[in-house]
Amino acid sequence: MRFFSAFILTTLFVFTSSAQLNTKYIASNYKDGIVKIILFDAELEKKKPGYGYLSRGSGFFVTEDGYIFTNRHVVESCVTGYLDYDYYDSTGKKRAGFAPYSEKLINNKNFIKAYRSGYPVPLVQVFTGNSENDYKLYNAEVVSIGMGAFDGALLRIVSDEAGRTSGFRFTAIPLGDSDKVTQGEQFCVFGYPAQIKGGADVMLRDLSTLSLGIMSGFDFVFNNDYGYMKTDAEIHPGNSGGPVFNEENKAIGIATSKGVATGIGLVGGVNGMYYIAASDSKTLDKLKAKGLKSPKRAFSINTVTGKKQYMKPLAEINKGAGASSGSSSTVDYSSAKIYFSNVSPKANNNMLPPKSKQYSSFTISRKKGGIVWGFVDCYPGKLRTESVSILVDKKKNGVFKKYKDFKVASQATGDNTYFSFTFTEKGTYRFIAYSKELKRIAANTVTIVYD
Repeated sequence: MRFFSAFILTTLFVFTSSAQLNTKYIASNYKDGIVKIILFDAELEKKKPGYGYLSRGSGFFVTEDGYIFTNRHVVESCVTGYLDYDYYDSTGKKRAGFAPYSEKLINNKNFIKAYRSGYPVPLVQVFTGNSENDYKLYNAEVVSIGMGAFDGALLRIVSDEAGRTSGFRFTAIPLGDSDKVTQGEQFCVFGYPAQIKGGADVMLRDLSTLSLGIMSGFDFVFNNDYGYMKTDAEIHPGNSGGPVFNEENKAIGIATSKGVATGIGLVGGVNGMYYIAASDSKTLDKLKAKGLKSPKRAFSINTVTGKKQYMKPLAEINKGAGASSGSSSTVDYSSAKIYFSNVSPKANNNMLPPKSKQYSSFTISRKKGGIVWGFVDCYPGKLRTESVSILVDKKKNGVFKKYKDFKVASQATGDNTYFSFTFTEKGTYRFIAYSKELKRIAANTVTIVYD
């Protein structure tokens, strides 16, 4: 009888402790419910393909008809607008910044000058298979955004790339109760960390990543109002807004940040989204039916709609002494250079060619000519201009004479831009790059011969 009783107790213990994290189950059932959120500026895209993609984060569907949870900081600039600007850091060194617009930002004494402003729109990338090309893109809108203690935002799919506005059905991620999470519980972070550097084409092919850890404890220092859950699971830029699963294989949090001193991950409890969604009563009812619960600790989760807020024009932003100190004359191009390659950016995954593929001479067809790619590279500095003028001179009788001029678009906060040039004649050519503000960036020569 003692053996039989012990067997019953052991069986009951195993039965009541059966909940466990199942990453294979999560990946196979919910992968197409985890999305990449891309901020896109159509005006920048017109200047140069690929430049319209500003930043990215993660998110996850919470209803089958297309509502998405993510972080406020992932999509905040869609509501407030953004600034591409210069500022002085704590050591007095000039730095490039890119941030949501705010009066606090432009009134800061270290603010120098804004180069561009705009309102991006959120594009949602939904992967439908295991290949890097198995995805669909959708247009979304910001429904509501938290402006208080909780870093959350609610999005909604409005159309696909073809302009269709209905007939969609997405995989909704099940919601858990973040107020019932305990220290030591296993966690799984699911999202799209930016693990590969490159242009828009590379970014679109960057696939999802799982990282594992435990619920390390609570934090009420970074956020003494709502608080965070800490985790040793890897959280990197791009993960922001993605779901964090618990041992019930439900989303109980939103990956939000990573501590600077310790590298510990910070997770916002999913219950905080209750008040972010509360501005739309019908949507809130849907989410409550999906398991969303009101948080126990929520003193100041303030919410505004996704409507664009007012942003001052650039001319007004740049008024004052701070703006004048950031004039183009202070831009340092001492490290800038121009180099040439026969490899296009697209053929090199939108990355700069390595030194082994940078050349000073090229062979072209006498009849058909040939294309050479040029790169204006300011690293570790920034271009700090919205366009670059290229002046091309050809050597004749030992003297360089004007041959052709053209312009290429650039990002002020980027460190490089590129162009293609079609040669039809042999000879030695000099390329000189100038900023839009007529400051010389760099120069170099290239020799062309016939095959």
